[in-house]
Amino acid sequence: MKSLDRIFDNRRVMKSAQGSPSATIAGTPSLSSLFDLVSDEMSLVEDWLKSNLIDDNTFVEELLKQIFHAGGKRIRPLIVLLSSKATARETGKLSRLHIILAVLTELIHTASLVHDDVIDKASVRRGQETINKKWNDRIAVLMGDLLFAQASICLARIMNPVVVGIYGQVLGDLCSGEIKQMRQQFQTKVDWDAYIEKSVGKTASLFSAGSHSGAILNGCSNETIQNLKDYGLNLGICFQIVDDLLDITGSQKETGKAVGSDLRNGVVTAPAMFILEAGDANSARLKELIDTRAICEDAGAEEALAIIRNNGGVEKTVDLARSYADKAIESLKDIKDSSYKDGLATLANYVMTRTT
Repeated sequence: MKSLDRIFDNRRVMKSAQGSPSATIAGTPSLSSLFDLVSDEMSLVEDWLKSNLIDDNTFVEELLKQIFHAGGKRIRPLIVLLSSKATARETGKLSRLHIILAVLTELIHTASLVHDDVIDKASVRRGQETINKKWNDRIAVLMGDLLFAQASICLARIMNPVVVGIYGQVLGDLCSGEIKQMRQQFQTKVDWDAYIEKSVGKTASLFSAGSHSGAILNGCSNETIQNLKDYGLNLGICFQIVDDLLDITGSQKETGKAVGSDLRNGVVTAPAMFILEAGDANSARLKELIDTRAICEDAGAEEALAIIRNNGGVEKTVDLARSYADKAIESLKDIKDSSYKDGLATLANYVMTRTT
């Protein structure tokens, strides 16, 4: 592997963001404008992901290129960089440890996606064939393990026991969240606490780790660290709820995966839960489609999707996601004003309006 220090030293990451007007991120949420706030740092993250993960085995190297050259929004490292800059002692100035933190956060996320595709038997991710579809489940599992191992190496380099503990908990939460989801397959009893708890494990735990670990490295107060932890937790829950919504309302062209794939796999999420708890004829029919596994077939899945879309499941889910986005923004109120703080708030609004 190439040295991250060499990449770091050859790029300017201490560029001051003074004078970056908040107006650049006002109005309609723009992800590109947020990346502009951390462009130098994000380019280091991309360098690492696209050129630093080189293996002596040419086959493994090709798989790594397939994974990271497929793109991805890089929202998790964006959260790390924005929150780190928002709480830096000298506004906007980061160390190499913050870059490593952003890299390992994306590595953990990507590794979990590779494993998720195996669990879900997914054939498409980000518009291209998944590793398990193109090759087989065993190779996909090992590739996910390799990425987790690389994340562990990065984590060791940070040499902060608190941060190590936080990310260790994330790894446990990811596994626990997936297990809970598997145990809840085809369940029609509505349990909102279990749904949110699963969303924390699958998504929000990593968001929260990224949002407040940079503040820990910056030596911030416990209050500031807790506020950013709450921000990431609420933003992550919002993100997962919107992700569940897109499984109902999105298109394969936009989301990169088949519409209704979660539903077909028996994963009952917020849009369906709102219908199920209504206790009317639509609720009874949706319950029947799930109980009989009819949703696993095209006709049953299409009928279930229509019931959810036409009877308030979408609108109520939007309201639920908005409540968590608002909580995330509220968590920022005591963070010092800066374009980076504004960026974190804008990111919450972007998550609410995203289509991919």
